[in-house]
Order: sequence, then C-alpha cells, then structure tokens
Amino acid sequence: MYWLSFKKKQEKPVTGLILPGGGARNAYQAGVLKAIGDMLPEDAPNPFPVICGTSSGALNAVLLASSASRFREGVDRLYGIWANFHVGKVFKTDAWTAIKSGFRWATTFLLGGLGKGQPRSILDNSPLRGLLESHIRFARIQQAIDSGDLDAVSITASGYTSGLSVTYYQGKEQLKPWKRTRRVGQPTELTLNHLMASSAIPVLFPAVKLRNEYFGDGSMRQTAPLSPALHLGANRLLIIGVRNPKPDTPDEDDRKTPFPTFGQISGYIFDTLFMDSLDADIERMRRVNHTITETKDKYVTYKDSSLRQIDYLVISPSLDIREIVARYVDNFPRSVRVLLKGIGALTREGRPLMSYLMFDAPYCKELMELGYEDGMAAREQVLHLLGYDELIEEEQAG
Repeated sequence: MYWLSFKKKQEKPVTGLILPGGGARNAYQAGVLKAIGDMLPEDAPNPFPVICGTSSGALNAVLLASSASRFREGVDRLYGIWANFHVGKVFKTDAWTAIKSGFRWATTFLLGGLGKGQPRSILDNSPLRGLLESHIRFARIQQAIDSGDLDAVSITASGYTSGLSVTYYQGKEQLKPWKRTRRVGQPTELTLNHLMASSAIPVLFPAVKLRNEYFGDGSMRQTAPLSPALHLGANRLLIIGVRNPKPDTPDEDDRKTPFPTFGQISGYIFDTLFMDSLDADIERMRRVNHTITETKDKYVTYKDSSLRQIDYLVISPSLDIREIVARYVDNFPRSVRVLLKGIGALTREGRPLMSYLMFDAPYCKELMELGYEDGMAAREQVLHLLGYDELIEEEQAG
C-alpha cells in the first residue's frame, strides 16, 4: 500500500475509483470494496462519483456504476457474483469445444493461414456475455447520473485498426471529450458490447466490433490508466491493483533456471499488459506531485493547462496471488487443464497465467478475503481519502 497526502484543497473533493484489469484476479477488488462498504455508515452515499475500469476491471466498474444509488447493495451484488464464479461462466470448457479450438488453430498454423474460417480466438467467452446481460442494468447508470449519485463511469478499449486507446464514458453533460497522443475520450451510452470489447484479452477472447472498428482489451494501449478519472473531474484517487508490489528475484543457481515455456511467457505478457502501465502512471503522478509541492505557487502550467496535486491511495495484494492460485489448479475443468499443461502453464513458472484464468469460486473467495483484510488494514487512509475523518476521530476517542 502507498499513501500520499497533501495540503487540504479548497475545491470540493471528488474521488475517482480506478479498477485496472487482471482477469480472475479482479475478485480482489470486490473484497476491498466490500471492506469500504462495511466501514462507511449504512446511509452513506456513493463515495466514488467517478468510476473507471479497464478489461475485467470494467465489469466491476459498470456494475458499481449501475448501483451507484445504492452503493452497499451494489458492492454486495458484486461480491456475490465473484463468490459464485466458475470457469464455465466465463468461457466454454466442454471437451468438444476445446478439441475443436485446438484443431482450428493447429490447421491454421500448418496451412499458413490459407484455410477457410480462421479462428477468432482460442476460447469462446459467450457465457460471459450471458452472465453480464443477466446482472447489469445499463439503464440505471443514467438514472444514477440524473439523480446526482454518479458523475461519470468509463471503460477503455483498444482499437485494432486505429491503434487508439479509446475511453468510452457516460456522465454529466458538462464533461468534455479529450484527445491526447494515441488516446481519446468519447462520450457514449455504455452497452454490453463496450464491456465485452474492453475485456477481450488478445488471442484468448474474440475482438468486438464497435461501429466501424474491432476492439480488444483496454489494457493493451492504455499508457495512462489514471488519466480518464482526472479528465472526468476526479481530484483524488483510490486505485485497487491486483499485483503484489514485491519484485521477483532470479535463482542464484543458474542451473535451476529452466527455459521459459509458452505458459510462462504468456503469464509474463499478461502481467505486463495489466499492471506495468498502471505502475508507471502512479510513479509519474508521484513525480508531478513532488514537483508541484516544490514550486513557489504550488502549481505548474503545461502547454494550455495547469497541473494539479492529486491525493491518492493504492491498495494492492499483501500476498503473492501466484502462490494462492497453486492451491486451486485441480479446480480447472479437465479440458482446460490439458490445454494449460500442453503450454507449460501448470508448472510453477506458469502460475501467473493460471492466476488470471482461474475463474473459480474457492479461488475468488480467497482473493476477496485477502482484499477485505487489506482494505480494512488501510481503514484510516481510506476514510481520510473519502472525507470521513470524523469516523477516525470517534474510533480513536472510543
């Protein structure tokens, strides 16, 4: 956990919630949010006027946004969905689908892509579409905006043709779209297709067409994951990551280092895809904050805008999720285990990949319990960020 606080600002605090992608690891976010719901008063309004999600984090973001008028109820619903997950609710796991997919990909490679009907993805995630359709009421997002319980919600997807990172947002009328290098913000009425596009992990899940372009996972081109919340009016941030910040260290005995399998490389790619841009953006914001505090007037002008200090709190797993997933490998359906074994993902080195794909209730529950504990451990920081200092004072006085 990292915490930085600056002088009290005169402007009204607007807290943005940042939910990056992470596949099954995003169950951790549900646990942290459950802790926040429990630490706030029962009648507390939605503490996050701005909610931004990417990839599977977008699923959490939109479900919360659709329940913004009843924050605690929305958190409980989110918690319940993750607590009842299994792989079959995300992608098809029957043996015939696995064999058919494997055959199509093998044929494509052997024929050099000359065959008909080239495969669009390794996995068929149509079950996820059905799950989301049954749990998310998109009309309630606008209702929450109209009632003042929500300022904006955004999800980000990556365009395969344009190469742009597009943040689709739905919010108050006065919010303005933005355009930066390789990233834009576009107002829209969010739909299920936007969610499926944002969570379409490359190669694993099929791309989704939005208007005249196919889109994939929003993490691919998202070089500034914190930016959408700031464009949408947030001036303080709660960021819920899904990776333990402790770096890995290679084995000192080079003879024990095996050649990386496809499963290990895939997990490494996922780690880079979902987390590295977020870590880099947090570090960049920390440097900007420090620069501003060192200036005489406490602000810095850049081109046609002024940079401002941003209070923020990062909550991330206190334990290594890769060690947790090792206890649940046998919970994968047999067809999935065969596929993962074939690419070397069932080894210790392949655990990162497994940790992203293990959409299984026992594993998700353990991640949520960890998230709840980490959230409660940051109770004072969370309450301070959300403007509930009186609760801290009452607790200290009691």
